[in-house]
Amino acid sequence: MCDEFQRGSTMSKPLQMLTAAAFLLLLTILLNAGVLSAGWRWDDPSILLHAHQFSIVQDVLDPAVWQQFSPANLTPLLILSLEVDLILAGLSPWFFYLHQLLLLAAAALMLFTLLRLWCDTRFALAGAVLFLCGLPVMTVAEQLMTRHYAEGLVLTLLSIYGFVRYLRTNSIAVLLLAVLAYALAVTAKEVYVPLPALLLCLPESGWRKRIRASAPFFGVLLVYALWRSWMLPSVTGGYVDSASYFSAAFIQQVMATFLSFPRLLSGAAWPLWVALYLGLLGFYLWKKRTATSQPVWPLFSLLVAALVLLPLAPLVQAPGIAQADRYLFAMWAALSFSMAFFAGRLADRRSSPWLLAGLGVLAVVSLMHALPARQAMASVGQSFDVQGEFVWQNNDSVAYQPSAEVLPALWFVSGLTELKSRISGESSPVVVVDDIYLTLAGNKPLFAYDAQCQCMQDESASADVRRQQLLASLRPMAPLRVQFEYQQRTVSWQFGPYTDGSYQLVSGQIGVIPAPPVGQMRALLAEGAEFYVRYQSPEGWQSYSDRFLINHDGPAIDWVRE
Repeated sequence: MCDEFQRGSTMSKPLQMLTAAAFLLLLTILLNAGVLSAGWRWDDPSILLHAHQFSIVQDVLDPAVWQQFSPANLTPLLILSLEVDLILAGLSPWFFYLHQLLLLAAAALMLFTLLRLWCDTRFALAGAVLFLCGLPVMTVAEQLMTRHYAEGLVLTLLSIYGFVRYLRTNSIAVLLLAVLAYALAVTAKEVYVPLPALLLCLPESGWRKRIRASAPFFGVLLVYALWRSWMLPSVTGGYVDSASYFSAAFIQQVMATFLSFPRLLSGAAWPLWVALYLGLLGFYLWKKRTATSQPVWPLFSLLVAALVLLPLAPLVQAPGIAQADRYLFAMWAALSFSMAFFAGRLADRRSSPWLLAGLGVLAVVSLMHALPARQAMASVGQSFDVQGEFVWQNNDSVAYQPSAEVLPALWFVSGLTELKSRISGESSPVVVVDDIYLTLAGNKPLFAYDAQCQCMQDESASADVRRQQLLASLRPMAPLRVQFEYQQRTVSWQFGPYTDGSYQLVSGQIGVIPAPPVGQMRALLAEGAEFYVRYQSPEGWQSYSDRFLINHDGPAIDWVRE
């Protein structure tokens, strides 16, 4: 097939497209086939529950309804997409994951199609393969809740392609398709909102034509800004207060996080990745230094980098970017595009094999880093699969203790429990999130997830021992301070008096949430949910606060034990 993709091939363009599509789909499935046997994970039950309760019209027009799902982001296309799967296949996870893989293959195909506007078909295909070999893509394949990143990328690439085709052909129909694709992309994920700025600076045609052509995109952007201000409590979104964005500490944290991206994307081989990228960029600049009529693609690449990176800044503080997951998905697509583009534009008869080999090396390096990292995520996903199946198949005659992976995301259990109740009317296992809740289990069998066998094990025999260990570790009268407030779906807290050790929110409804001594973030917490604050000392003893209740927009909690 490689020979067929040489420049000057007798293969027709439609046949090239069909061959590339088949190859990219096959590669997508080969790299991610394991997810077809996966179950519900992370936010999936919450999304399905919301789709079951409300219509897409309510999600698009009613702020009160939407903010029951998320007060920080505006992504109704995600809800609609999973609702369509729910209608077509019911509660059959394999169909949802197949849809997910088809979207990733479509994103790779659109990347290939866009690259073909400027590059040899071989380099376009190499860029698409590089994209599929990246850890962010494999991470999105493992998480249905991240589908909107893939959908948004497909729509964004389609919009760029349509814009360029309009500049070259003056087809109004193509321009309208591009505008529609952008309008849908902004309902998928905020990271795709800055597209009009990119289109305005795209080195195609003249400035005047680009300005005229980009006008409807800016019109969509204006409507989106008004819509977003109506639907969310904050236009900027994210999980932290936008007032902190301009502080020196925040900017320093953002820069440190951004500098870690090469390591997150390619692991220990990140110096090779950076060297090859900068080498290609530098060689392109040198080769085109006198060709003033050539598009200024390096400057365009810097603009793309800024447009891709800046939407990530609000995520640095909370929830944080510590791995190459969905947050780096759009960035990885931009890197894959730019690497293939620069190589393709530099290629001649002599250098083409070497440049293609370089892209191949990058794909292999990325794949070798991605496979073990993806396996670790799949293991975590497997724990959700097993526990979700246990909750779905059992009732309140048994008790269940969520694993350490599920505890910080207890909305997975609560969402699955409510979804089960609404669909079948059946009860679910009693949830024991912490040893202080062991009394809830009573004499019921207590089950917990065992990572070694990847199965549920009966832990009833250890309940008495765990109660004794809890009592031995408790210091019920140790000093503890809790300041807690929940206003306009934003949580603010300050815990003390200790600066070492760790604090957690412990709740039968919310889960066990690690928290720094001081913080603030947007969150959706159930009204009336009970919680304790737990302090765990470096020496091994622990202490709990009194029991508190979540009170939306109520008076602040100010509690001290001295």
